[in-house]
Amino acid sequence: MRYFVAILLTLLLAIIAYAEDWSIIESDHFLVRYTQNLSAAGDIQNIAENFFPQVTDEIGYSIGRKIDIWFCETRKEFERTVNAPIQDWAAGCAYPLQARIVLLDPTLSEDRRIDLARIVEHEITHVVFGLYVKENLKNVPRWFNEGVAMYVSDDWGYSNYWTILTGTLGNNIIPLFNISEDFPESAYQARLAYAESCNIIMFMVKRYRNDALKGCIRELAKGRPFDEALACATGVNIDWLESRWMKELKKRYKWYYLLSSSIILWGGAILILSIGLIRRKVKNQRTIREWEEEDKGIYWSQTEGYEPEFFDYGIDEDEIDEDEIDEEESEGESKI
Repeated sequence: MRYFVAILLTLLLAIIAYAEDWSIIESDHFLVRYTQNLSAAGDIQNIAENFFPQVTDEIGYSIGRKIDIWFCETRKEFERTVNAPIQDWAAGCAYPLQARIVLLDPTLSEDRRIDLARIVEHEITHVVFGLYVKENLKNVPRWFNEGVAMYVSDDWGYSNYWTILTGTLGNNIIPLFNISEDFPESAYQARLAYAESCNIIMFMVKRYRNDALKGCIRELAKGRPFDEALACATGVNIDWLESRWMKELKKRYKWYYLLSSSIILWGGAILILSIGLIRRKVKNQRTIREWEEEDKGIYWSQTEGYEPEFFDYGIDEDEIDEDEIDEEESEGESKI
C-alpha cells in the first residue's frame, strides 16, 4: 500500500509538472524545478549544494539519490503541488521517502521572518533524516523530527528564544507527549512547538554531545522504538530527559520569573518614572542657573568702564533767577 501511494504521488506530481510547464536545473545532488524565476532556482541550488556536506555529516548518512525540489512562485501553485491540507503559515513541505521537497516563495508566506536559506536547509534535513530511517520514520516523535531539522539547519534565532522565554514564563510549555503525533494548528502554538523541539535537541547535544544525537538516529534506523533508541544513545529515557530540560529552562530564566511579578513590574515602572522626573527637574534648575550666570556676565561686560553723561543745555544753574521760578509757580497755582 505504501509503495502504491508513492507511485500515485509521483504520477500526480508528473502531471502537475506537465500542466504547469516546469523547467529544471540539475546539480550533483539536486533537481530544482521552477516555472519562471530562474534566479531564485539558482539560489536554491547553491544553498542546497553548500549545505549537503554538513547535513549528511551531522545526520551520519549520505544518500545515493538526488533530491527533487519544487519551487512554487504562487500560493495557488504551492497548494496544488502539495495536494494535501497544510497550514496557512507553512512555507515548505518534505516527502522524505520520495526525496521530494515543495517550497513556497518565502515572500508570499504569512510569516515574514522566514528566509529562503532557512527553509531550504530545514526541508533537506527532513529528507536526509527520513531516507536514513526509512519506514522506521513512523517510530519518530514529531518533536524529535522537527527538532533535528531545526538544529542541523541552525534554525535557532531571536524569535525562537523569545517564544520559549514567554512560554516558560507563562507556564505554557507544551508537554512533549502532546506534540509527538502532530503540532498545533494555531500559529503561536505551532511556533512554541517548534521552539521547544529545537531547544530540547540543543539541550540533549549540550549534555550528551553530538555523538548522542547521531547515535539515537542510528538506532532509529535499525528499527528500535524511540525510547529504546534514546536510552541506547544517552542512557536515559524520555521522561527523565524532559524533566531535566524543564528544570534547565526554569533555572535559565529564574530572573525573568522574578521580574514577571506584577507588583515588581509596576513598582519598577513608577520608580523609573520618578527618577526620570527628578533628574529632569534638577537638569532644568541647573540650566536656569547657568542662563542667569551668563546674563550677569554679559551685563557687566557691557557696562564695565561706563560713566554716565549729562547733557548741557547751555543754562548756567547760577544764572537761574529765583524770581522767575516764583512767578512760574504762582502761574501754575492760578491755573489750578
